[in-house]
Amino acid sequence: MSQHISRGLIALLAASFVGACAPIADRRPETASERDRSVHNAVLDITAARCDLEERCANIGPRGRFESRSVCESKMQGETQAALNTADCPLGVERRKLKACVSSILAQDCGDIFDALNRWNDCRDGQICYQR
Repeated sequence: MSQHISRGLIALLAASFVGACAPIADRRPETASERDRSVHNAVLDITAARCDLEERCANIGPRGRFESRSVCESKMQGETQAALNTADCPLGVERRKLKACVSSILAQDCGDIFDALNRWNDCRDGQICYQR
């Protein structure tokens, strides 16, 4: 009987251990502060990618759309925060989808406005937030 209980206990502990070791990116944020941090980090990642693209496309500098990288980041962060926030993304951001969003921004061609709009669509809250 005790051997039967021990095996059951070992199996239960093993299952708990495996669940706890699942990659963090595959788990939903558990607490409100984790969800807020998840969305905040997503805003920063998207902002950085958008300004990386602007830099690659020579849109940052004296003759560019943005005077400096910090001006780009400030403007892009404001826009991104307005489009992606914790109220619209209450369960947090799915890391895998965020990576796809950032990749689509970085893969964008310079000067193709339709490409830009389509790729930015990959980053909308409905695309990268965990769904209920």
